[in-house]
Amino acid sequence: MNKVDIYVNNQRLDVFQDEEINLNISVQNVQDISKVFTDFTQGFTIPATPTNNAIFGYYYRTDVSGTFDARFRQDAFIEINSLPFRSGSVELDSVQLKGTEPYAYNITFYGGLVNLTDLFGDDYLYDLNFSAYNHNYTDNAIFERFTTEYDNAFFYPLMSPVKNWFYNSSNSNHDDSNIAYHDPNEQHGIHYYELKPAMKVYAILDAIEAKYGITFTGSFLSANPFVDLSLWLHRTEGYMYDSSTPIAWQLINFNRTTGGGTEFNLSTETWTVVDTDVYQLDVTIKNVGADYELGIFQNGQLVSSLTNAAHPSSSLTHTFIGIPFYSGDIVQLYIRPTSAVGFNYQVDNYQAVDVSTSTKRFEVDQSLSAAYIFNVVVTDLMPEIKVRDFLAGILKMYNMVIVPTTSTSFLLQPLDDWYAAGSDKDYQQYFDITEYAVNRPPLFREIEFKYQDTEQILGFQYRKDNNTGFGDLRNFFPFDAEDLIIEVPFECPLFERLTDQHTGGLTNVLVYKSITENANEDGTFNMYLGSPVVFYASYGDYFIDGNSVAFVNSDNTTSREVTTCWYANTSNLPTSAGASYSVCFGGDIDPYHLQSVNRSLYNEYWSDYITDLYNVRRRLFQVDAVLPLGAMLSMNLQNGVIWNNNKYIVNSVQVGLTTGKATFELLNVV
Repeated sequence: MNKVDIYVNNQRLDVFQDEEINLNISVQNVQDISKVFTDFTQGFTIPATPTNNAIFGYYYRTDVSGTFDARFRQDAFIEINSLPFRSGSVELDSVQLKGTEPYAYNITFYGGLVNLTDLFGDDYLYDLNFSAYNHNYTDNAIFERFTTEYDNAFFYPLMSPVKNWFYNSSNSNHDDSNIAYHDPNEQHGIHYYELKPAMKVYAILDAIEAKYGITFTGSFLSANPFVDLSLWLHRTEGYMYDSSTPIAWQLINFNRTTGGGTEFNLSTETWTVVDTDVYQLDVTIKNVGADYELGIFQNGQLVSSLTNAAHPSSSLTHTFIGIPFYSGDIVQLYIRPTSAVGFNYQVDNYQAVDVSTSTKRFEVDQSLSAAYIFNVVVTDLMPEIKVRDFLAGILKMYNMVIVPTTSTSFLLQPLDDWYAAGSDKDYQQYFDITEYAVNRPPLFREIEFKYQDTEQILGFQYRKDNNTGFGDLRNFFPFDAEDLIIEVPFECPLFERLTDQHTGGLTNVLVYKSITENANEDGTFNMYLGSPVVFYASYGDYFIDGNSVAFVNSDNTTSREVTTCWYANTSNLPTSAGASYSVCFGGDIDPYHLQSVNRSLYNEYWSDYITDLYNVRRRLFQVDAVLPLGAMLSMNLQNGVIWNNNKYIVNSVQVGLTTGKATFELLNVV
């Protein structure tokens, strides 16, 4: 008999001497291939000894405030004969009592992966830190990230959250939604405020690692096509910023006193009122580059404000009159734009005069121009999806296992690659073939791989025409069985390769429009939000110089010619359909290449598994074994099993930790 010790928060539990502890080990079970599994025990009991009572904080007594919080799983690990076996967490299920005295505790041991989902809790992507990608909300900053590989992880794709973009090379077509470039003095095209950014998924995984103190490993995460997988930061419908966007006030910094009065403190930018009275405040401001609002704050509260249009080459004086201030009040002057833009300004004079005595309390100014910087805060743009759901969706797309390698490190790898990296182990001597079963593996009547249904104009029409969503895949089999649905929490975007409405020729310009099919009386379309959108994006081989597009500057009177930008699509390469990977599960016609991209999610990551499942030679063997301690400690389901000179993969194994008795479910390799 093996000696099994269970530790909770580094404290060893007492166990019943005759208690059998069974561990069911499975990575991805053929009976539910849509889920990823981890080690866990069936429920077992331990005695209510003084040691265990103390560890569990006398949980059976509601009048005692113990140190054990049963609402959450607690860190745990298992040793066999004092040798490490598995780490994870323990959940306290219940306490059994006889009369008023406790008799036993029912607990469950969970492996590291379940503990990882506990770590995420109900956190959303916007609870992660993406401050490294924050940037000024200016046309130059967006143009740079739109047309260059400024940062490989963060960029602006040709995806419109509002407009029904079209392409017309005729110099006489000046519709604002026409994105064709004509000349630098045109005012139509892609306005900087129409674009929303995207982020590579690997960068989101980096943020998850940083927040939770964990590490994701695996060469797949740094190789094509995964490094091209991207998430559109489209959290709310419409523009990234609009009239409803809250604009922060900025305290105006002054650097010199110009005459009269001594009550203004240049180091704190405050006027501390000495005498209670009614005052007039005059603010002369010049060279203001955007519509703006000035605000007077009294003891931290806004008490008066004035707005005005931009005057980039002139001065204007604003007068705040009749405001009563009291001795000891802290008065400060703030400024902000009336819309989400950055701008320059300069306060040429700021003074306060006592109305009743005409006494000037202070007079200050700015000797140099100042800037209001409006920043794009990337965290605020993250779609509304929980961290655990986001990660689970990525795992399903690529049929990945997630295997704890240490208490804080997790291997992410496609299932086929994970098995291929294992080694074969001869278990012939351990199997008891006195009696065993050869079963038919469970089959499914229908298998469907699907994204979330979309109301986006092209995706919605595609589903109506084809009775399945773009990017989805399903097949029917002549079996009387249940259905299997592999569903991810994302939408698969259907891009559009624009046709030049002037010449009728096909352009290289590929766009996505987040609008519905419903048009308003003025011809505009309703904006669309939907589920988070994932796609591939790459830079360097996508050229649109033959059909350049216009990027309208913030002055709304001039534009820049765009001849190269990020390639965003369901396929990851603009150069070759044959070399491209696709985020579609099926072989849908690619909107850029206008042919099927065969390296789909199904063909690359699911096909072998499903094909083997339906192979006429596939069997599910159930056989008992007795494992020595060394085989138990080194058990790794990544390794193939050799038995009777044939190779098998382990579907699952249930092992008794005290006895070494095990029951294997084996799938023959076909």
